[in-house]
Amino acid sequence: MRRGLIMAAVGALLLASGAARAGLRAVYIDVRQAKQLQIDVHDNGDARIGEVGSEDYGLLVGGEFYIVDVEGGKPTVARLKDVATAIDRVLPPIFEGLFDQPAEARPKVALTIEPGEPGSAGGRDGRVYHVKGLDSTQPDKPTDYLISEDADLKPVGAALEQFMNAAIVPSAPLIGALATELVGETRTIFALGTPIDVGGRFRLNLAGKAAFPSAYFRLPAQPQSVEALVASMQESMAKKPE
Repeated sequence: MRRGLIMAAVGALLLASGAARAGLRAVYIDVRQAKQLQIDVHDNGDARIGEVGSEDYGLLVGGEFYIVDVEGGKPTVARLKDVATAIDRVLPPIFEGLFDQPAEARPKVALTIEPGEPGSAGGRDGRVYHVKGLDSTQPDKPTDYLISEDADLKPVGAALEQFMNAAIVPSAPLIGALATELVGETRTIFALGTPIDVGGRFRLNLAGKAAFPSAYFRLPAQPQSVEALVASMQESMAKKPE
């Protein structure tokens, strides 16, 4: 009896210390490239997102998004907001504090959004929205987004939006102000809910309960400072041929 009580107490302590964290796992399929994107969400809203098979990933922790690059087994961490700030310090300003602004204060984008028919993907229900204005060469051509308002998927959408922003921000030196437009378009679409199917090309395959190790959502290294990011960008620019 005494031994049984001790084991029960140990089990309770392990649960209390967060030996395993409950949450949700969502997997999306990129149909064209035959790739999968996995999004793991802790029940406190923190999330980890990355392409299946890749060492690199993103972490949404306490509402902040971090980019984790792994090279030779060594992780390097940068906060997305700091990357944008560093770019504005080495180039004529592009983002100008965009990621510090509340969503309602950010510049509006010229998209036409028409609600359509109901649909489902990955076992989750949603509604199709026909979005026009994403292609400047064909402004009247709609892109169909199947959007879910499922509360379970809300943190999945938050992580997915920031992951998309993390792909846009580093391209700013090449595309300039278009980067802020793309961030704005992304924000406008995700304000509708969580996309679960984008034109049949990128869609939710499954979403269900999962458990994760306690360290799964922790930053694997100290994030780089803005100053360190600026120095790295300047060094990279200096190495490029004229």
